Amino acid sequence: IPILENREPFVMDCFDGDWAARNRMNGNTARLEEKHGGKVVYFGFVHTFDGLLPPDQYFDAHPEYYSLIDGQRQKEQTQLCCTNPDVVRLVTEEVRKRMREHPEAKVFSVSQNDRIRYCQCDNCTALAEAEGTQAAPVLFLVNSVAKAVAAEFPDKLVDTLAYQYTRKPPKTMRPEPNVVIRLCSIECCFAHPFTTCDSPENKAFVEDVVGWGKICNRLWVWDYVTSFAQYFVPFPNLRVRDDNIRFLEANNVKGIFEQDVYTTLNGEFSALSGYLGAKLLWDPNYGEDRAINEFLEAVYGDAAKPLRQYLDLIHDKVQNENIHFNIWITGSAPFLTEDLLRQADKLFDEAEWLVSQERYDQMPKLYLGGEIAPRVADKALQERVRVARLSIDYAIIELERRKGLALYVPEGDTYRLDPAFVARVERFFEVAKRNNVTALWEGSNTIETYKAELDHLSAGQSLPPRAGEQIEGLQPGLAFASYDGSWNDLPDFAALPPAEQGIAPTLSTGVSTKKDLFGLCFTGYFHAPKAGLYMFHLNSNDGSRMYLGDQVLIEHGGLHKLSARSGTVSLGAGYHPITIEYFESSGDEGLELQVQGPDLSPQAVPAHLLWYRATQ
Repeated sequence: IPILENREPFVMDCFDGDWAARNRMNGNTARLEEKHGGKVVYFGFVHTFDGLLPPDQYFDAHPEYYSLIDGQRQKEQTQLCCTNPDVVRLVTEEVRKRMREHPEAKVFSVSQNDRIRYCQCDNCTALAEAEGTQAAPVLFLVNSVAKAVAAEFPDKLVDTLAYQYTRKPPKTMRPEPNVVIRLCSIECCFAHPFTTCDSPENKAFVEDVVGWGKICNRLWVWDYVTSFAQYFVPFPNLRVRDDNIRFLEANNVKGIFEQDVYTTLNGEFSALSGYLGAKLLWDPNYGEDRAINEFLEAVYGDAAKPLRQYLDLIHDKVQNENIHFNIWITGSAPFLTEDLLRQADKLFDEAEWLVSQERYDQMPKLYLGGEIAPRVADKALQERVRVARLSIDYAIIELERRKGLALYVPEGDTYRLDPAFVARVERFFEVAKRNNVTALWEGSNTIETYKAELDHLSAGQSLPPRAGEQIEGLQPGLAFASYDGSWNDLPDFAALPPAEQGIAPTLSTGVSTKKDLFGLCFTGYFHAPKAGLYMFHLNSNDGSRMYLGDQVLIEHGGLHKLSARSGTVSLGAGYHPITIEYFESSGDEGLELQVQGPDLSPQAVPAHLLWYRATQ
């Protein structure tokens, strides 16, 4: 009988119902059917405020149901006003309706939307200040719903999040017995165990675990075990899994959800991660080395030893040098040094050799019944090793990209990418396509988007220089237009009325008077002082896009943390029309355009290279 009543490795490779049943997992997402013994079924999995009380349905008549922020009720990117009596009544009615219509479900979510923007009205603020946490108004709503439905549905649970601004437990309030608090570790360092890590984020999380554990009837934890910024970046946290699970169980945690690579198959050692998670969620004392080694030996055969050496290499690096990392690391993570990646590359060379037909051809012959039997390599096993290598190929591709223009060699008027880099890129996409890799991070980026992005690196080698224009009467700066709106991706700005227009000395979000829910479109010219190869890096939070003329040079759309995408092109000396589009949803914002070119070291595009036509 396991301590954990809810056990879910949230990784696509492990959603198969037979696998989940065999490994005793019972999470909501696994394809577990009645024949498997069922599972913990959610209705409304998470971030349900908008679904429970849709702003499009209620806001116009009742703006008081939604967040009051800086004196204004918010329809877009909002939360609920959790202390409003009508909100409590309507949410209760909706939850009761859902429970009646979905008897198969065990857990019903009443949880904040995936953004900050909590209500600042007098009642919500007073309760939050009295309890020392913004969790208090949310818990007020959730407790009210849970008490109201308990008699009719004694076997149902009401679930909410302790997440970001609601993570800290309240001073005096207590969750109702039929409430599940799902505490989220999203801010943590995942390189070291929660309890021994010296990062302030982990120390704060440990305090919250202990605090909630003392007051909850049901405390479940939402944990994270991959990089959501780049699924294929090596994420060395296998060694901390058992320590963290034992700590959580010791503090009254009854359910653990390990959020992993869930939008594509074959992420960075995804199957190993899911298997290790399953073994430890069922039995935290199973032993990480035991689980890792038995998986490697069963899945990779003769290649198991160098793959284990690789895993030890990256885990030793972060452990011995006390390197911290979070779930937003990219290929520039500090432990992914060029030396480490070269060592890793050699280990994968060895792993592929050990399962190759060439190696088997060199081994002593087999004699069976007086006949010579050829040794035949297992092609499925070879492919599994190639899939495992995707992560290191990806990390090395990202490392090489950061070398910028050093990736190219001139050939007359054009440029050629390093052939070794080209070969690695081709291998990455060939293996990824064969093995159903569809996404590179949690958001909207697809494998096709990444391929198109890398194809831009080849622009200079396949195209003649783009002729520069000589234009009279240009003025310093860029023309800009700002737009109000809520988007999950870049809109068609040409179809929208601008809220404001003006001239900016350089590219910046500072031209907007807003911090959230806005878009920007900059137009003008980039002046190339000399003919040659130029590399641009567009760094943004949220989405952005750069046009050179009418061609997209950099595509970096969607909702995402601050990160960069690049494009390379051969430019003739002179002026080149550019357009940069950007939108900000909520949270942090950022926008910067960097350039590297002839006599230009990598830097933010200098103001003296940006121009606009006064009559445009």
